[in-house]
This record gives sequence, C-alpha cells and structure tokens, in this order.
Amino acid sequence: MKFKRMDISLWLHDSKKPGKAQVYCKISIKGERVDIGSTGITIWKDHWDASTRRVLDDDPMAHFKNEQLSAIESQLYAIYNDLFRRQAVITAGKIKRMFLRGGEGASLLSAFELFLLDVKSNPDRTAGTWETYDDVRIKLIDFLISEKSLDLPAEDFDEDWLKRYRRWMKTIPVGGKTGHADSYVRKHSQTIKQVLRFAKRKHLAAVNPLDGVRIPDVKYGSPLFLTDEEFERLKKHKFTNPHMQEVADVFIIYCRTGFHYADLKDFVTKHQTALRRGIDGKTWLIKDRVKTEVTARVPQFKEVASIVNKYGGWENLPIKSNKTMNQWLKLIAGELKFHPELSTKAGRKTFTDWCYNTLHLTTDAVKVLLGRSSDKGLEVYGRPDERRVIGELEQSAGYQKDIRKAS
Repeated sequence: MKFKRMDISLWLHDSKKPGKAQVYCKISIKGERVDIGSTGITIWKDHWDASTRRVLDDDPMAHFKNEQLSAIESQLYAIYNDLFRRQAVITAGKIKRMFLRGGEGASLLSAFELFLLDVKSNPDRTAGTWETYDDVRIKLIDFLISEKSLDLPAEDFDEDWLKRYRRWMKTIPVGGKTGHADSYVRKHSQTIKQVLRFAKRKHLAAVNPLDGVRIPDVKYGSPLFLTDEEFERLKKHKFTNPHMQEVADVFIIYCRTGFHYADLKDFVTKHQTALRRGIDGKTWLIKDRVKTEVTARVPQFKEVASIVNKYGGWENLPIKSNKTMNQWLKLIAGELKFHPELSTKAGRKTFTDWCYNTLHLTTDAVKVLLGRSSDKGLEVYGRPDERRVIGELEQSAGYQKDIRKAS
C-alpha cells in the first residue's frame, strides 16, 4: 500500500466576541483537505502562536488548552495509523467521520439495514422485494463472519472485496451442491451495489467503492423445463397421494400461465378483476406482476380452465407455500422420472419453451405473456431452438416448394 502522509493544521476562526477566536482543525491527505471543525477551545487572538500552533503562556489556561489540542492531534494520528496498519482505504473524509463518531464510519451491514428500512417505507416497493434484499443481507453476514470482518466499513467494500464475495458464493455448499448459480450471484452483487449507492447518497460513506465497477454478465445454462411429452404425462398421471395430486394440478397452472409463485397467489386473490374478456372475445388472465408491476397478459388456456373447474373456482385452488410445493415436486419428479431438480420455477420455463417452440410465438409476444418490459435475461426462462426453426420453415411457402422439388 502506498504511503500517504497526513498533515494536521490548527488555525483561528473569528469568534462573535471582539478580540477572541476559536481554534479550528483541518487535515489533508494527498491534496484532499477536510475541515474537522471547532476544537471547542476559545482564546484571545494575541494568545496564539501561529508557528507552533499552540496557546501562549499569556493565557492562564494555556497548559490545559494545549493538552487538549495535543490530544486531538494524537486521536487523528491514531486513526490514521490504525487504517494504515490494516491496509484499509485512507481518505481525509473517512478519518473525519471516524474522529467525529469515535470510530469507523457506517459499516456495510449498518448501511444495509438502513437501506432495508428505506425499502420497507417505500410504497412503490413490495414485500417480496424486501424479502429478496434481506436474503442478500443474510448471505452477506455469513460471508463477513467467514472473513472476520462484520464491522467492515461500507466505503471499504471495494472491487477486491466484491470478487472475494463472489468466489465465496460460488464455493459454499448449497443443497448438496457446491456454490450458487451465476445468475443468483449476479443479483446479489447488484444489490450490494445498490446498498453502496444508497450509503453514499445518505452520507453514510464518503465514496461508493463500487462506482464504475461492472458486474460480470451471466452465462446461462440450459433452462429446466418439461417437454411436451413430459407435460402430457403429468396431466394424465393419477397420483395416489392427494397432496401430490394437488401440487401436480397447481404446477400445471404454472406451466400454462408462466406465473411466478407470488404472481399466482396474487392472481388468486384478485381473480375477479384480473380475469377479463380479451379483444378476441375469450377469457384472459391480465394482472401486474408482483415484482416489477409490468402487466402480464395470458389467455386462459384449456389446461388452466380444466384445473380451476376441478376445484370449483380460483379461490379454491390448493395453493401451498413455495417451499412445500418444491418439496412435493421433487417427489413427483421421482415418480415420473423427470429431472430431479424440478421446482415451481420450471413451470415458468416450461411455459416459455412451449410458447417459443410449440406455439412458435415471437419474442415480442412472449414478453407480453410473461409480463416483461424487455427481452434482457429472457434466455434464463427459455429460448427458441430447432423446433421453432422447423415450425417456421413448415409455414414457409418457399420451403414447401423446395421440399416438393426435392421429392
């Protein structure tokens, strides 16, 4: 770490009382100057020695006042030396905050807690959003415990710390596997950047140490979805366990609406107004998504209507907690020989794959169905493949003409 010298200056600031002044302090580090403020010491102007920056003996309290000034200098140097010894980031503003507060500036976790309070008080933020951010906070606590740095200042969480956090996220045990997916790690990284922007804006930190730092793009793997054949097997299969059958029925709705768990729960609550007659004269499911408030517009496909009728209406659907759903889906996957990691998320991905590669819909149409304002990151849910190409080729007059010539 390159050495940065700190200079401390003591100077007089005119008092409201004629002939008197207060002793003020400022520090500078590598060209950055910051006023610490008043030392609380008032003297006659002619009792000040500008060369030694001390009170002259003409003042009967000179010894006491000079001891106070020396103590202030000692505290500032102690803070500087501690930061230097720990190879922490050193700025004049940081030393001022530490001096005035008797310690470090706001820790990253303190800033995060204030950020969460701000989110909770914002009427435009949902409870689901708060829970997502709080999940990041909990993971961050585990990481900082592993680094023995629970009190890490917000302004010290720089790019090197972020890289360490990302490596940790990719190597910790998660449900029998090693590490979180790239997309999950990226979302956490972006949330921490939000917290640090908040910390600077609220003057909890002098700088945003991740300002200008780019979070690596995600390399998405193949989405997990049910093929058309697997979906038909799920529809026709009769489970002996009634709870398993209920989960299978609700999962069919996921696969034909593309809803997230929170959106399905919300739709059930609002179905009387969210079920609408479309311009085609048919029933549509139209509602704002819980997370983004972007409107999803989905026709009520026959599989959905069948399940809803089976239970006597939307309000009677056996909606279980997301955790319970996923536990039962693992058992369903075992019984039907599906992918063992089957979860409610696979319902949205099954719907996306079906729209692209069975119905041959465009990306613009899929965005409307899923309630997305852009196609950025859409590939995590599904993507067109050769089935889509074949479907479009079969509708092409030129392709049909070439086939006839070839035969």
